Amino acid sequence: MLRVLLAWLTAVCVSHSVTAVEFANDSALLQLDKDVIYTLSNSPTLAGDEKWVDDTALLERTPSQYLHFKVQVSNQRNKAIPVWFSVNFPAMKELVVTDGNETWKTGDSSPFHTRPINSPNYQFPSILAPSATTEFSGYMRGEILRYSFAVATPEFISNLNTKTLQRDMAFFGAMALLTALSLLGYITSRNLVFLSFASFIFATTFWFFRVFGYAFELFWPNTPSFNDISYAVSIYSVLMTAFWVLYQTLARQDHTVYGAKTIKLFCAILPLLGLLLWKTVGLDVALRLPVVLFFPYILIAGIVIYVEHKRGSDRAKWLAAAMSPVAISTLFLVIIALFDVDLYLEPVATFMTGLVTTCLFIVSLTASYMVKVVQRERDAQKQAAQLKSEQASKLEALVKERTLALEQTNSTLAELAAKDSLTELPNRRTLDMFVDNTFDKTLHDHDALAIALIDLDHFKSINDTFGHDVGDEVLKGIANVLAPFNDEEQVAARYGGEEFAIAKRITQPNDNQSNEAEEFAKQLEALHYAINQLTIASIDDRKLGACIGWTLCKDSDDIVEAFRRADKALYVAKDKGRNLIVPAL
Repeated sequence: MLRVLLAWLTAVCVSHSVTAVEFANDSALLQLDKDVIYTLSNSPTLAGDEKWVDDTALLERTPSQYLHFKVQVSNQRNKAIPVWFSVNFPAMKELVVTDGNETWKTGDSSPFHTRPINSPNYQFPSILAPSATTEFSGYMRGEILRYSFAVATPEFISNLNTKTLQRDMAFFGAMALLTALSLLGYITSRNLVFLSFASFIFATTFWFFRVFGYAFELFWPNTPSFNDISYAVSIYSVLMTAFWVLYQTLARQDHTVYGAKTIKLFCAILPLLGLLLWKTVGLDVALRLPVVLFFPYILIAGIVIYVEHKRGSDRAKWLAAAMSPVAISTLFLVIIALFDVDLYLEPVATFMTGLVTTCLFIVSLTASYMVKVVQRERDAQKQAAQLKSEQASKLEALVKERTLALEQTNSTLAELAAKDSLTELPNRRTLDMFVDNTFDKTLHDHDALAIALIDLDHFKSINDTFGHDVGDEVLKGIANVLAPFNDEEQVAARYGGEEFAIAKRITQPNDNQSNEAEEFAKQLEALHYAINQLTIASIDDRKLGACIGWTLCKDSDDIVEAFRRADKALYVAKDKGRNLIVPAL
């Protein structure tokens, strides 16, 4: 603190003079950061009375102010030396640079073609005059300012750019391959851990693509307004997908990962918090937020992995090992970005190495997982083949057993469908089918039918006097009398209520049908007599009577009319005093 205060007092009292830096080595990069002096103004033009300092920490700059800089480079040789004045790791909306002979105007808010050299960094071609000093000066403005000044020959910087491009393209290629492998793993297994990892790799790759400046040149060279938006989206996406990888990797069936609900809520609020900071405090703070949050992320990840390991998760220890390289390199990069310290390592290369190491580690784990899945499928196929041979005989026996049971069930259902549930006589449906089949020419020839309808006398009185249970008992008694009439050529059925019906097939030629009719009439007389002799104890031995109307049906066209004739004869019997047999020939 005392050093800063003394430096500030010195800056207020005296103006810094510019000390020229000698450019002596054509095969090296001459760093100028310690030799540049700075001042602030509210406009691009200097008034001339500004105080210059060599440490920007002494300047309290607002985003609308202009940061001016200047540095002198001397050439002690007797020949002109072409050089590129370079501003590395730039982050500025507006940048103006002059070497006294030419002035360049560019910046992140300007189209990409305003850069004199086609490069992600800002590089300006100049010539150091023989035995002379060249002053590079200018100003920059923006909410966020990141810069590093250097000068070198075009050949040296071109070679350096080529090496950097090769490194970056190798990195992007590796990350693209890892993203594709992760997506393939998700497509084949439908496991969300692959999709989360693919999202994290893609977000991180795009963040690097944006930070290195390639996105400016390739994606939106004429639309610089996307620069801030793309950086914000990428850096926030990196943090949120990192949380997704953490929790999706530890997810198990019917198990909630420790702290999952809280982190999901935080990730949902994080973009809104970033927008709020952007509009109220400034873009610099909004973009620093996710970078700062990587510290608590590493702490939270450690706690979650430890708790899940204690809960019995086998994945926790492997995830901890896989995340260690990227966690360490991220911590290293964040310390450099926030505190501007020198850890004697190249920050970007270190972070890229840690990230690729972690990605390779996780891909190897996922590949191992896929191998185990394939092996389990093969084992399952072998077991299935064995079970198939063992179960073949069992299945065949089971099919036979089920088929027999089905046949028995169908037989039972057919029997139930053909019989009256109370009397166990054939029902009306069975009677109708018998009548229809009788006149089917493919089954019978020259057939006729004798049809009789039987109605018990005073059955309603029995129900009213003795109850329906006794009425059912009477119907069952009548059914016992009718049951012997059922054979292949004759059906005695319950027609409905207290009514019964008999249909007998007459197979004799037409000239002998009278004999068949007489025989049927005798059967009806015997039936009538049996009904009259039937004794039911529950009705106090009351005698039963029945009216019977019958007729002959000659063909299929006469069926309906024949039943009408029999029914009409039945009512004639009732009108004549009941308990009678009346033919309708």
